[in-house]
Amino acid sequence: MIDTARRKKLALHLRHLSVGLTTNDEFEEAVTESITHGWLPEQYYRSKQVKNDDPIIQPMLDLCWGLYDDTRQHRLTKSDKLTKEALRIIARSILFLHSDREYEWSYFDTNNPFLKFSLKDLILTILTLGHHYIKKRKAHLISYYQWQQQGEYDVWPFFRKIDYQNQLGFQPFLKRHEPTQTALAATINNGSKPTA
Repeated sequence: MIDTARRKKLALHLRHLSVGLTTNDEFEEAVTESITHGWLPEQYYRSKQVKNDDPIIQPMLDLCWGLYDDTRQHRLTKSDKLTKEALRIIARSILFLHSDREYEWSYFDTNNPFLKFSLKDLILTILTLGHHYIKKRKAHLISYYQWQQQGEYDVWPFFRKIDYQNQLGFQPFLKRHEPTQTALAATINNGSKPTA
């Protein structure tokens, strides 16, 4: 299932967040209103809608949540500016969100397992002096490396390099009020704001 309208909204919100046009709080408010049916990005996995949703939405929300510090309001500028590698992943993600491609990767929660520990896990971690957490974290990393082998991970969220290369031939940003692909690339390389 491809939800084109929500993909494009999420791409817009992600682009604005990544280049510092909006704060993390403004991003969360926009996403909560137009993408997650009232759920915060980090909580969307608990919603009923996630089971029948476009499968790219949840991984993109996980990616977005990892970009900023949700304990304070800030823009991704100055000391919070994203790395060039992070911006490359975001640019590829935005390109994917503007495509009509199915998301082919299985879902993998890349967040630290500690963030979703149950009370039982916390108690076991305390009783084992942290060994329970270490065991869970190691198993999570092994699963992550296995998950990466499903496709060509260096072009994620695309599954194959050829799909990514084919999508580069389309210019989703040549519409009115959207920056061109060249402007987006310049933004990613220079950290400047996109121009229309």
